[in-house]
Parts: sequence; structure tokens; C-alpha cells
Amino acid sequence: MTKTEQLMQERDDLKAKLANAGEAGDSSERETSDRKMMEQELLALEQRIGREETGKSDAVGKKPGSLTEKMDRKLDAALKDSFPGSDPVSFIVAAPVKQGDETLTEVKAGKR
Repeated sequence: MTKTEQLMQERDDLKAKLANAGEAGDSSERETSDRKMMEQELLALEQRIGREETGKSDAVGKKPGSLTEKMDRKLDAALKDSFPGSDPVSFIVAAPVKQGDETLTEVKAGKR
């Protein structure tokens, strides 16, 4: 069973739970809250299914688009470039100092 099929099965199960909860007719605060949580979980599952389906079609030959994937790619490159070193891996690059920034305390401290 593929990941998309598993997600679809979870979605179908959650829809059945929601239908049963709606049929019960009880409307205490807790049950209403639980029903809302299940609805939100259902929406999240549908979004995940959509991402899985679109991810399969355009995953070939494209660069990763999410922030996490970009960060992972940068960290991998930094680790590869600094392999025999002992310094921790970092991909953060200092921003250039602009003309009006010379009066900032942080810039003065960095020039020492």
C-alpha cells in the first residue's frame, strides 16, 4: 500500500467517524469540540493527499521547494565542503554592512 493510499484510508475512516458523530445528535461542549478537531484533521489529511499526488507528478527534475528541503540541501552542501574540519556546520552568511549601519553597536564590535 502506497503512502497516498494509506492517507486516503485514514481520510475515509475519519469521514466515517464524523458521520457517526453527526448521527449521534449529542451536542455537549466536548463532543462539539471533538467534532471540530476531527474536521480539522480531515482537512489536513486532504491537504497531505493533495501534496502527495502533486509531488509525484513534478518531483522528477525539479529543485526542492519547501524551506525545510532548501535548508537540508544547504546543510548537506556545507557538510560536504567542510568534511575534514572540526567546526560545526553552518550555512548562514553574514549580510553586507550598508552605509548607514556603521553606527550600530554590533557593527562596531565586529570591526575590533
